[in-house]
Amino acid sequence: MPLPKALLCILDDDPSDPPHEELRLRSVGFAAATASWREVAAVRGGWMQLLPILDDPAVQAWVFRGRSGDFTTDVLRRWGMLVLALTRPRPPIMACLLTDDGPEPHLPDFMGDVRVFRAHDPSFAARLMALRPKIGPLPPLPFHAAAHLDPLIGQWLEVGPGEGVIWQGFMAGVTHAEVTAFGVGPRGGLPRKCTLQHALRGIEGNWGGNPFSACAARNVLEADTACFLRVEGEPGAVFVTPYPEENGEDSLPVAYLEFA
Repeated sequence: MPLPKALLCILDDDPSDPPHEELRLRSVGFAAATASWREVAAVRGGWMQLLPILDDPAVQAWVFRGRSGDFTTDVLRRWGMLVLALTRPRPPIMACLLTDDGPEPHLPDFMGDVRVFRAHDPSFAARLMALRPKIGPLPPLPFHAAAHLDPLIGQWLEVGPGEGVIWQGFMAGVTHAEVTAFGVGPRGGLPRKCTLQHALRGIEGNWGGNPFSACAARNVLEADTACFLRVEGEPGAVFVTPYPEENGEDSLPVAYLEFA
């Protein structure tokens, strides 16, 4: 019977090869491998190449190790995008392994039950192994949201209404990043072509003190369709409101998901 796999992502500098934490994961029965987050993030789209590894159901633990200050908003936002891009039925156990006594990182609810350990706790690996059969699916979202990540075509967010809900047109956008293209189509994959009705591009503004970039169209979205946004940068949140009114009044969001 093959061993369950674990991926250890190192955020800080570690002179040991392999890292001590990888050895601990191996000692309890994981087939563990280590990736330097700095190295994969230094290449454009490099962090997206972790997705095929993480989407393998054999990978049953995903651990980020670093100091409290290493868990920056950019790291957490990219982590959140990888979680939204998973297609496997159950996610791996996700954990933060802090090497100092700093505060725990704030993680959004949609990432599920992310465990936090201190690196000086020698039991973390055994506890992760014991948690494997207890991990269920990620918590449901109040609307449909997914991500499509590819180093060649970039990062795309897929958003649509929840079951039984219809959006009669929409404005969709992200904070702290830029929407560079968008389209509509069936859920589950990027549309090859589409017809946008009364499309608006390059919408910019401020949402609660945070800059945003958005697009809009009058296309009707139902349970089997979605809007697809190509995003440059690390989005702090994705949101959807009704199509902008000509009177310029702001609309309340019908969907909102915060990354970090």
